[in-house]
Amino acid sequence: MIKFTNANIYRNSEANEILVKDGIIEQIGRGLPAATEEIDLKGCLVVPPYVDSHLHLDYVYTGGGDDAKNASGTLFEGIARWHDVKKTQTFEDAKSRMLKGIQEEVSKGVQYIRTHIDVCDPDLTGLKAMLELREELKDNVT
Repeated sequence: MIKFTNANIYRNSEANEILVKDGIIEQIGRGLPAATEEIDLKGCLVVPPYVDSHLHLDYVYTGGGDDAKNASGTLFEGIARWHDVKKTQTFEDAKSRMLKGIQEEVSKGVQYIRTHIDVCDPDLTGLKAMLELREELKDNVT
């Protein structure tokens, strides 16, 4: 059990302590029971996790190869490049890029991601990779 003290809890000026057990918030309030570990937040702001409601995880990090460079930097060229990239992407490549994108989002406080996946590929490579990742990461990000 971990107790966070001296927290500045968003939208809750009455509480300044958080009690966490096995990674799950058990209580928020004042004068909470003692815990095996106490961490003083020294007035740091505690906010709910962020939500990214519009992301294309199958597109992330596709501009790295020579065949995928977006010379103009425009959305239109990016879309055209994606048309070529998706023809040759493998399951492993798609999953690796998506994982990197998710890890970057989570490292910035995002816990909920709504992604759009291109399903024009007859093999559904991106969709299959995303579904597998969703299952693997379900305890850390939704």
